Amino acid sequence: MSKRILKTILILIICMVSTSFAWAGDDEITAKKRAACDDGNSAACFAMGERYRVVEQDNKTALEFFRKACDADYMTGCTHGGILLFMSGKHSSAQWKESKKMFQKACDAGEDPSCYNLGTLSYKEGRQKRAIKYYKKACKMGNQGGCAKEKRLAR
Repeated sequence: MSKRILKTILILIICMVSTSFAWAGDDEITAKKRAACDDGNSAACFAMGERYRVVEQDNKTALEFFRKACDADYMTGCTHGGILLFMSGKHSSAQWKESKKMFQKACDAGEDPSCYNLGTLSYKEGRQKRAIKYYKKACKMGNQGGCAKEKRLAR
């Protein structure tokens, strides 16, 4: 009986491992998205960034695609790239500086998560007034987290 259970578990593990590897390669659709990104399609660059961030769990490559998307004015690419940089950097690091630029570009274009993230970054730098300014801006765009943070800091 225990050999049968062991064989079943082994087969399930093999199926799970082989399934995850099937997603990792450049299939036909992924190859088309990569080519579209290379041709300047910002949405394809963002999709490739998400693929590398989520499926491959390769933030370095994901960041390259998010930068391309951001450079091509795909603001969600700026937000996601900024988050990766913010998470990997430290106070006053090159990553934080680039993160700020990406967040600022997206915030100025109306991307409320980037305004919220600028508030968080500013707060972590010890700039409470600036943090409140960005949280307030995010709140005006409908970001409830920004409203809560602004209210808490403005006391």
